[in-house]
Amino acid sequence: MEEIVIYKYQLETIQNALRIAANVHNSRNMKKETGRTCFDRQVCQAEKFTDNALEGDYKKEVNYM
Repeated sequence: MEEIVIYKYQLETIQNALRIAANVHNSRNMKKETGRTCFDRQVCQAEKFTDNALEGDYKKEVNYM
């Protein structure tokens, strides 16, 4: 797998954009009335990737929820 390097502030900006998207679309709610969409699962997975990367654990596996 190819690795790339980005600055911490860039990753924090991506994390913030994902947080906003998850909040706007209620993506973290596993019991959504309309059901969770592919978008919800992608946003939540990407949030976990950024959380792990900022904690220095960027190789940790993240499930597609």
